[in-house]
Amino acid sequence: MPGVSLRDLFPVPSLMKARNVLVVQPHPDDAEWGAGATIAALTSSGAEVNYVTVTDGGWGSVDPEVDPSELARRRREEQAEAARVLGVSEMAWLDFPDGNVPTGADPALRSPLVRLIRSYKPDAVMGPDPWLPYEAHPDHYGTGFAVAAAVVLAGLEPPYRLPGLNAHSPAMLAMYNTSRPNTYVGVDAFWEKKLSAIAAHSSQFQGPVWEMGRLYLRAQAEELAARARALGKAGPGVTLVESFKVLTPLHLHCNTGAEEW
Repeated sequence: MPGVSLRDLFPVPSLMKARNVLVVQPHPDDAEWGAGATIAALTSSGAEVNYVTVTDGGWGSVDPEVDPSELARRRREEQAEAARVLGVSEMAWLDFPDGNVPTGADPALRSPLVRLIRSYKPDAVMGPDPWLPYEAHPDHYGTGFAVAAAVVLAGLEPPYRLPGLNAHSPAMLAMYNTSRPNTYVGVDAFWEKKLSAIAAHSSQFQGPVWEMGRLYLRAQAEELAARARALGKAGPGVTLVESFKVLTPLHLHCNTGAEEW
């Protein structure tokens, strides 16, 4: 049809209208770091948010004497407290050894994610952006690629015939820790909840490390707010923003313009 643009054909859904959100994170604390204030905003608006943590978090220490199994146990407890702060309903753990997430969209990770998407039937799935330039942690890009593939494949019946779990296609994938955002969420009212949730991960964030983390996150949120205001995507009173690359399953397959959406 003359005059119809690709953006007209494939509009970006509104993340804050999602009522059922499945958040996938590589390690305990990743979701709070990348999207904690938005998660708090969603639950405060009545959305149901559930978590999937891919690894056990057993590598998350610079202490040469730490017992990885004991650290993994502690991090599970910390994640439970952080989830409570943000209003998260349920948590699922896939318990891949930290540092050993399958690369790409390996079925070893993709398949359980498809099962969870069909179980929870979210209208939005969150995950890390695997196309983030210079992301060197394999757990992050491995998780991101698997989440993106699962969002596409969960809606197809032939690849996964799971008794009692019919095909389900989420309306969107919202990628946090992205360098190409198309969605900006004003989070001034929920910033302290984000910080409280991150602080619950006391094995990771204490002393100078946490002080630097707070400064980094604040500066990042302020810069994103300035960008959002300049683009007309945030009001003048918004001073703190979290950003996402939000795409539909149709954007995620053979769509050459998705990078610019």
